[in-house]
Amino acid sequence: MSSSFIIRCPRCGAKNRIPGERRGERARCGKCGNPLSLKGAFPERAITVTDWSFREEVIDFPGPVMMEFYSPG
Repeated sequence: MSSSFIIRCPRCGAKNRIPGERRGERARCGKCGNPLSLKGAFPERAITVTDWSFREEVIDFPGPVMMEFYSPG
């Protein structure tokens, strides 16, 4: 079984699982039908994670997560 990718829809924010063997195909969001890009699976910049989004973005993420912690000020 190949690994899959989670791609967040830029229009509605829904998470879509794309099987690894289908990564070359054109994907559409299962919720709103918007075309998806693999760029959504690998953000170009850091994502700010808060107390409220930690579980969704880190603990429930199906793949590896790299984190950097800092204290503002």
